[in-house]
Amino acid sequence: MQQTQRIWYPLPFFLCHLFALLIYGSWLSEPTRALWNTLDSELFFLLNGLLANGDPWSTFWAAANTKAADIVTGLVMILFFFIFIFTGPKTLRIERLSMFGIMSGMILLSQDGGLVDLYSRIIAVVRPSPSLVLEPVYRLSELVPHIKAKDATYSSFPGDHGIVTMIWVGCIWFFASWRWGVAATLIGALILLPRMVAGAHWLSDNLVGSSLLALLMVAWILCTPLTYYLQRLGIWVLGFILPRSWGTTQQA
Repeated sequence: MQQTQRIWYPLPFFLCHLFALLIYGSWLSEPTRALWNTLDSELFFLLNGLLANGDPWSTFWAAANTKAADIVTGLVMILFFFIFIFTGPKTLRIERLSMFGIMSGMILLSQDGGLVDLYSRIIAVVRPSPSLVLEPVYRLSELVPHIKAKDATYSSFPGDHGIVTMIWVGCIWFFASWRWGVAATLIGALILLPRMVAGAHWLSDNLVGSSLLALLMVAWILCTPLTYYLQRLGIWVLGFILPRSWGTTQQA
């Protein structure tokens, strides 16, 4: 959805809650929970089975599951949003930069010590990763021991990596057009893939655990007057710093 100067977004607000309820409800209830479990297991064996081919695939996936790779994916997300900012009309750059600030704030709010801690205590789900539960499993830590790759965790739900990605995708859908949203969704899927190949996360860690928090944050931050006033504040502050020609014609 492309952002306009509106205060409330009641339909997206309702849909975010509806999707959150349906997704989380389907994971909690039988028989749909059984379907989630089957999907989790089958996808794990399919993706983790890629490591059976040995090098160079194992090295590639090990490198993709390092902290350095996380930094690279973070830079990709930033670059993507800045392409959105600077390929649009020049007069909208300050407005779109304020959108970037809101998205960055949401991601910071979701990190350890923020909403994710409260969220984890509320849902109270302690779940080991598939690499610690299922057999057979190809562990990157054994296949490529010289690379410190993340391939296991005793608390995989929700996926912390997935929360950041889901918030980023949600913000792109909200602030930009559907074409940008589709592109962000495809990139987001690629970003989440390495953790699932390594067995560090189940599919439902991301599609249920991560998306639930992301949907609620999008609903209560982006679809309410909070974002409207934060964006106006950002435009006002940036207007003193950046060129006047970057200013939006929709500040009134």
